[in-house]
Amino acid sequence: MGSCGDDVAGGWFWGRILGAQFLLATGDYSRLLMLLRQYAVHEVNAILWALLIIVTALLLRRVWWLARFWVRGSRLPGPPLNALSRNKGCHAHDTFTAFLGQAHKEYGSVVRVWLGPTQLLVSVKDPELIHHLLTQAKDRLPLTGKAFQLAFGKSSLFVSSFAQAQNRRISLERQLNGKLLERVHSVALKVVDRIKQWVDVGPSGWELDCKSASQHMAFSILGATLFGDGFLVWPAAREFEEQLMVIAKECSFWATYNVLPLWNKGFHRYKAICLRLQGLTEQMIQEGKKQHPNLKKSYNKPNCENFDAGIAAGYEGTSGEFVEDLIAGILSSTDSSDHLNLSEEIRGDIMGMMFHGCLTTTGIISGVLTKLSQHPKVQDKVYQEIVSICGKTAVPSVTDVQKMHFLLATIYESARLLPAGPLLQRCSLKHDVKLTKGITVPAGAILAVPIQLVQMDACKWGDDADIFHPDRFLKPKTLNSDSCELKGGDSQKATRLPEKEDMNRVENSKAQSTRLDFEDPDANASFLPFGSGSRVCVGKKFAIVEMTALLASMLQHYE
Repeated sequence: MGSCGDDVAGGWFWGRILGAQFLLATGDYSRLLMLLRQYAVHEVNAILWALLIIVTALLLRRVWWLARFWVRGSRLPGPPLNALSRNKGCHAHDTFTAFLGQAHKEYGSVVRVWLGPTQLLVSVKDPELIHHLLTQAKDRLPLTGKAFQLAFGKSSLFVSSFAQAQNRRISLERQLNGKLLERVHSVALKVVDRIKQWVDVGPSGWELDCKSASQHMAFSILGATLFGDGFLVWPAAREFEEQLMVIAKECSFWATYNVLPLWNKGFHRYKAICLRLQGLTEQMIQEGKKQHPNLKKSYNKPNCENFDAGIAAGYEGTSGEFVEDLIAGILSSTDSSDHLNLSEEIRGDIMGMMFHGCLTTTGIISGVLTKLSQHPKVQDKVYQEIVSICGKTAVPSVTDVQKMHFLLATIYESARLLPAGPLLQRCSLKHDVKLTKGITVPAGAILAVPIQLVQMDACKWGDDADIFHPDRFLKPKTLNSDSCELKGGDSQKATRLPEKEDMNRVENSKAQSTRLDFEDPDANASFLPFGSGSRVCVGKKFAIVEMTALLASMLQHYE
């Protein structure tokens, strides 16, 4: 049958060719023109039919995916489709968190919420399921990636696909936990000295806005750590900070558009800010190269074949050479042959680090300062610990800060009650996520963890879960068999507080046998200020050292 059809089609084609040659030879141009028109119409129809078949196949594939998505999503427990639209203003962070809290009370630890006909959000509150979810769902939301692409480029470290970002995450984690970690303590102390020059907290001065001051300190520390002390006096640093915060506020809004809104003036303004931010980042890179002349080869070459992974060895031994180390990390990755625009990749990674690092640490530092202002007794206890270890005038050293267990517990408790964001969101782009035997989340759904609900769950943290209690992260250093130990995975033990007489002994740092020590809650699946699983924050250790050094140096001067 197929051979017969081919013969017919071939005969029609060659018949038209021979007919055209005959008409051309006889000079019958009118019939020749008619024949050519028929041939053109036939070819156009064939092309249109082919396009129609292709478009129909794509639409049927999309309809099949949506039908499968709807069926699997509808099997999950949750409110009806129009439940979210009935709650006016529910898209605000606090209101949406309250909506999820009520939904979890009615439907259990796993709740599905339809955000739209093709957008499904699945909220998970159970700690065991959360750990399982964050291990399986490794991707970021693709819509977020589109919004960030204007600012951070296509090759940013924070792309949706985990497979594309995995090697870069490993390289970045190695840098943050290496030379940059050694540098961040001293940089934090310098930033505090600069802050004290223009801030006078007290009756004779002006009040300090916790959020703006925390933002500026976090931005300054991160920038100076990455690019050297020259960043602190860089004239365009303030503009960079302002533009970065504008993007932080607007990127989520523009992420809601599946098609770029070129007709919107606000979008063109956002695009101009992104371009300006890229230009400022390029200036920072050039300033960093001037401070560190060990970089012998330019990263602006369009083809990376001349670069070798061994170039990384040439950067070792220098101080503060983040730009050089970043180049070496990119070139030594397994996909280095694909880096056709190394300049864009470096710029995107730096902007992404400044963006995510600044927002996370700003939220935690601001939370600590807010909670201390609301709890003077806790602030006094932190102050007494700092003074007892390093005095009132001595600069806190790395060793001194490591001994400040109550300060660290205060930071963690603030991060528990005031997380940097309301939701921890993940996505599995290609595969379904099976949470339990009867619960499977379809691929493409938004997987969310309501951090504030999880970290204030009375079932996991006790009846005082909503109370500011830094002591919950402390335990006596010497324990007998009858003592209460703090275990992150045990809900009852994790919420029992030390005895009052033991709590008072933290003020005496020399009493090593009775002092309360900080217990890292990493084992507690209900504590997620830095995320968990495959996409856990690679700068967690860096951020903790940064914040403890900053707060120790700052609070030392304010009793």
